Amino acid sequence: MLGLLTLALVCASGCTSISLESNKDAAAVHKVNRLFILIRQDDVKTRQLANDLAVDCGICFSNRPTRIEVAIISPLDLDDSGYNRRISAFDSDSVLTIAIRTAMLDQSGGFRTINYDVSLFDPATKKRLWRAAVVNSGSPEIMEKRMRKMVEAIVSKLDEDGFL
Repeated sequence: MLGLLTLALVCASGCTSISLESNKDAAAVHKVNRLFILIRQDDVKTRQLANDLAVDCGICFSNRPTRIEVAIISPLDLDDSGYNRRISAFDSDSVLTIAIRTAMLDQSGGFRTINYDVSLFDPATKKRLWRAAVVNSGSPEIMEKRMRKMVEAIVSKLDEDGFL
């Protein structure tokens, strides 16, 4: 019985699971040199998640040749056109969008499971090049670790698929 309790406590303090399923347009695969990352924060409660994602994107791309700029779309923004100007000013050849689709809260209001929609598209043609469904689940107490693992999984898959 003590062994099960110990296992439960270890799992509660550190278990995280990231699953990612993606599709790509094989004809559109190219190495991305300048990537603009746009994080959608559609809910006031997700502000810290968006901030964690932005920081983790900077960390995960720091040792790669791809230059990045990260922006968080505020839930107060009615129009996304201002971001189009920033994307153009950065001269990005691709844009990666990260958006929460659904989330499951635990009894204390923490995010137990979050489903993300992640897309890579060409800003000039608005053509989607790559898309992934990401499920980020685990203990809400280790959300920073979960966000880092999720960004690492996205970067790894983009690399595997030939974009990085």
